[in-house]
Amino acid sequence: MMKSLSLRHSLFRILLGSTIITAGLILLSVWNATDDLVQQNLEHELAIDTNVLQHIVEERTQGLYASTKVLSSAYEFKAAFASYDAPTINSALQTMNARQDFDLLIMLNLQGETITAFPDDVLGEDEQSFAEGYRGIRPDEITRDYVFMNNTLYHAVVAPVSAPRVIGYLGAAFALDDSFLTLLGEVVQAEVIITSADNQVLNSSLPHDVAEELLKRSEQEISWLRIMAQNESLYEVRELQLPGIDHIPIKIRIALDVSEQYLSVLDLQTVVIVIALGIIVLSLAISMVLAKRVSRPVKQLVSVVNEIADGHYQQPVEPDDRVTEIGELARAFNTMQARIRSREDHILFQAQHDMLSGLYNRHYVEEKLNDRLDSGETLQILGINIMGIRTINDLYGYTTGDYCIKTMAQRTLSWPGMAARLAGGDFLFVPDSPLKESDIDAFRRQLELPIEFNDLIIPMRVFFAHLNCPSDGDTTEEVFRKINILSDESKQHDHWLIAFREEMETKYLRRLTIITELKKVLTDNQSELSMVYQPKINLQTNNVCSVEALIRWNSANLGFVPPDEFIGIAEQAGLIERVTAWVLDRTLDDLADFRNQGYVFSMAINLSTRDIQRPEMMQSLAEKITRKGLTPADVELEITESDLVEDTAVAISNLNQYQAMGFHFAIDDFGTGYSSLAYLKMLPVQTIKIDKSFVLKLASDESDQQIVRTVLNLASVFKLSVVAEGVEDELSLNILKEGGCDIAQGYFISRPLSAQALSEWLASTAFGLQKTETK
Repeated sequence: MMKSLSLRHSLFRILLGSTIITAGLILLSVWNATDDLVQQNLEHELAIDTNVLQHIVEERTQGLYASTKVLSSAYEFKAAFASYDAPTINSALQTMNARQDFDLLIMLNLQGETITAFPDDVLGEDEQSFAEGYRGIRPDEITRDYVFMNNTLYHAVVAPVSAPRVIGYLGAAFALDDSFLTLLGEVVQAEVIITSADNQVLNSSLPHDVAEELLKRSEQEISWLRIMAQNESLYEVRELQLPGIDHIPIKIRIALDVSEQYLSVLDLQTVVIVIALGIIVLSLAISMVLAKRVSRPVKQLVSVVNEIADGHYQQPVEPDDRVTEIGELARAFNTMQARIRSREDHILFQAQHDMLSGLYNRHYVEEKLNDRLDSGETLQILGINIMGIRTINDLYGYTTGDYCIKTMAQRTLSWPGMAARLAGGDFLFVPDSPLKESDIDAFRRQLELPIEFNDLIIPMRVFFAHLNCPSDGDTTEEVFRKINILSDESKQHDHWLIAFREEMETKYLRRLTIITELKKVLTDNQSELSMVYQPKINLQTNNVCSVEALIRWNSANLGFVPPDEFIGIAEQAGLIERVTAWVLDRTLDDLADFRNQGYVFSMAINLSTRDIQRPEMMQSLAEKITRKGLTPADVELEITESDLVEDTAVAISNLNQYQAMGFHFAIDDFGTGYSSLAYLKMLPVQTIKIDKSFVLKLASDESDQQIVRTVLNLASVFKLSVVAEGVEDELSLNILKEGGCDIAQGYFISRPLSAQALSEWLASTAFGLQKTETK
């Protein structure tokens, strides 16, 4: 028989049961809600960390992309590669590596074979080539892909080098190695591990043995018993799928330490349990009231937690201090939201700014400029090049160089506008309102103020490239390319401010074309090159005493290319040595033929600046003369004034060695350069050539007559013979003869002639000839 209960006891039991059930439901609700919060917050943080990691990799890749694009488009680099000049290529790679730290720089030919790599030991003993591991090489555009070599994952960018056709590829890569993953781990506040397909640790932000142990523990499910034990760090591990990496048998994992989060939740749940037990112990009435007071803010917090999990954490939580723990939890949520906002702001700043200068980085300013140009906005864009940053780094150290860049950045930011650091000492500035030339000059003077650092006073010098967009460029790619063109132009003309003109691009493209065509000519089609010879006569004997050898280039694609144009370009492109070698072979062959015909005149050959500076040139010339049966006295070497004074010490040393071997020298174009009496005294020259600009109008221009008389008197003092080039008429010839000039050359005597035409001219000329018996 069931025992009956009093109403009071029944009510007590009912109310007590209701209280227990209510408390249990609240506990279960909080338990589930907090567990969901931890999981949602965990997933959110993992998503943020994954995005940050991908963003950092992408940002580093964009740096590779921008650097390879700039370098592969640079004239000097194309010229170096077109000539396969290994030292110049390696120097360019080292310069590129100094501006941005790469783990691998590599040059490939069109077959994907490695030409040179920097550092040269990065490929190790891996037999596979860079091109075999790199899937994405395309012949006409910059491509990027992941490469797996020597148990290390690389992210690489390969750019075609065109001049203007593709002649090879420039590759740059950074390694996702331990040091890089350690830096990533510090930014994302998580551990990053790269493993093979069989879970062998290849690279990690942790020591490899620690990483292997972490991966083993992460396979175990996180339970509350493990949390309460508090004897180990708890990690959640997620595999990261980077775009374009699925073809490589590796896994990239992010490991996030969730110990504090679970322990925080454990503390919260302990508080809730205590509150629930207190509710049961207290009176039913108080428990009912307390339950109502607790359940409502908890539900609100759960709602807020869900909002945070969805990424909405801008609205602060109003703490309910009627229950202390709930108020603390609300304030904890507010703190968590503030830290997440601060962390995202910091990440956003890193993504948009250059960390050294504090200016916008190239990637961000490229996006902003494209947006503004796409909207049709008219912009004045100034490219600012800080000259000599590499020299400052070499002389005073990178700390000093970094301080100079920071100081220049601060000076730039004092002007209203958008400023960015593109690379090294290259800045870009877009003023809020267009600047006049006087304003730009004031800007320049401010930037060029000396910088004081560690008792050093460092002078600064800048160059401004001026573009008006969209007329000068409607995309950032075009803007950056034209800034590079203006930079080349400034170096040639030493101007601090240059505005873009269409003919500059035409000139730039023509220079590239000349380099490409000249390289082809020197390699495959030397018939386009030819030599002509202009006779000289001795004014005392009226006999032909010498001829000057002049090169001519009739290009199938470019037509006639003047020597004054392509010789200078050949010097800059590193091709002048091959041109000089071709000239010497041809002229010495022709001179030997004239000797066989009985003519005893000498031959004047022009040498360039690089030729003078190369000691091996002397030995090569001597050997060629000997093979042809000639002597050094048969050859007169002509060098321009500017070549002689560019490096006086080297010029004097090398010319003295030439003279000791029996060679004679003439200063060409005398009077147009910077020679002084001291140079004439020190240099071992026997002849000076009066520039034709002073001789062409000699018969009618009294100023030219006075200049020529002065040069002749000067030559007499130094006991030098004088050659006058550009003689166009008989009156000028007589003036030179009466003034004591030794030798004349010009159209009045003869135009430059081919070897065959010169033979015919010599057979019929009215001028005297000195001959020996023919062999």
